[in-house]
Amino acid sequence: MKRNRAALVTSVSTAMLGAGWAAGVVGTAFAAQDPASTATLGAAGTQSSSVETSTGASTFPSAAPSASASAPAAAAPSSAPAAPSGTFDGATTQTRYGNYQVEITVAAGTITDISMLQSGSSDGTSRQISGYALPRLISAVLHKQTANVGYVSGASYTTQGFETSVQSAMQAAGLA
Repeated sequence: MKRNRAALVTSVSTAMLGAGWAAGVVGTAFAAQDPASTATLGAAGTQSSSVETSTGASTFPSAAPSASASAPAAAAPSSAPAAPSGTFDGATTQTRYGNYQVEITVAAGTITDISMLQSGSSDGTSRQISGYALPRLISAVLHKQTANVGYVSGASYTTQGFETSVQSAMQAAGLA
C-alpha cells in the first residue's frame, strides 16, 4: 500500500511538473538586472517582466504561452544548477525514544519517496507511536516538499527526530 501511494504521488507530481514545463510556468528564471525591473504574472499564468525605459515608459513582453504546448519551455540560463536527483541519507537524530534516520529519494529536485533507516526504539509503545506518526509525517513531507510539517499529536519526539533527519537529507540533496 505504501509503495502504491508513493508511486501515485510520484506519477501525479511528474505529471504536474510536466504540465508546468509545457505551459512555460515551471522553471522560468527571472533575475532583475535593473532595480526598476519588476516581475508580473500574465493572464495565461506565465511570468513576464516590466522594464522601465529611460523615458519612464514601461514595456511588457508578451505573456502568451509558447505556440508548441508539447515542447518544454526554454531551458534555464546555464548558470542555474541542475535539479538534484538520487538518494540522500539524513543524519541520525537521537531522541528520548530512540534514533531516527531517513533516506530521501529525489527526482529533478522533487522528493518522491522517504524510507526510514532507523525509526526509534524497538519497544512496543515506541513501535506503535512510530507506526502511527511516521506515515503521516512522510505523507506531509511528500505533499509540502519541506521538512517543517508540524507535529503529530502524541508523537512529539518521533516528529522531532524525523523532521531533523529529513532536513539534513534535504541539505545533502541541495534542496534546503
